[in-house]
Amino acid sequence: MMPKSPDLTGPKQAETKFRKGQSGNPAGRPKGARSRLCEDFLKALHEDFQKHGVKAIESVRLEKPEVYFNGVVKLLPQQFGLDDETKGGVTVIINKDC
Repeated sequence: MMPKSPDLTGPKQAETKFRKGQSGNPAGRPKGARSRLCEDFLKALHEDFQKHGVKAIESVRLEKPEVYFNGVVKLLPQQFGLDDETKGGVTVIINKDC
């Protein structure tokens, strides 16, 4: 038995395409939705850090010094002249020695 050939839907679709300059979601994303998510995340992170931060940092420093060092390097300000390539090189050197 031969499979059915698909319907030609081109003419149907031409009627439903968005017109130039017309949004598919005219209401858009609610204002502040993205910033609320960020604020909620930062609040949760802050609360967790308040409870476990110092112990977690100490644990990583003792058990995984390369991870600790990578975190420190990534937080260094640009004034020290460490661009992304330099930071990556420092990481490779540290990982080779561990």
